[in-house]
Amino acid sequence: MDISEDTLAVVAYLQQFSGNNLRKPDDMAIVLELCAQQQDAALAQQIITSGAALWRVYRTLRRLRRGDEGYRQLEDEFTLQANHLRTGLAVALEATDEVGILERFQAVYLELTTGALRNVVDFAHDFSYLKQLQNQQRWGNDSPLDTDQ
Repeated sequence: MDISEDTLAVVAYLQQFSGNNLRKPDDMAIVLELCAQQQDAALAQQIITSGAALWRVYRTLRRLRRGDEGYRQLEDEFTLQANHLRTGLAVALEATDEVGILERFQAVYLELTTGALRNVVDFAHDFSYLKQLQNQQRWGNDSPLDTDQ
């Protein structure tokens, strides 16, 4: 798949912004390019927002133990956000007919396996940086959030 110079520049800037901590930069470029090809900013924003939300919930869940207050609600929110992100990815993939990309995204992110869920969480990590960058640009926040803890 050909990735536009604009998309490559966005991902390169995001990689720098993250301190070279993106886990899935090539897949981020593919998803952003597919959204751009569809001219669907709302879809891109839905993917970014659900990814960032999933990462926040995941980070909170890691700090809790089963039985802690609110744990069950966080598990439900985790499932909801993971499904939103997967749905967004599936919709974005409708813009391509490249079998290699479709098969890889299906196996890596969309399968109902533990490994695919871990990959979705890793991808959410990257989208949380993009959301953080959006917020910083929008609100002028000079202190980035601690995305990796």
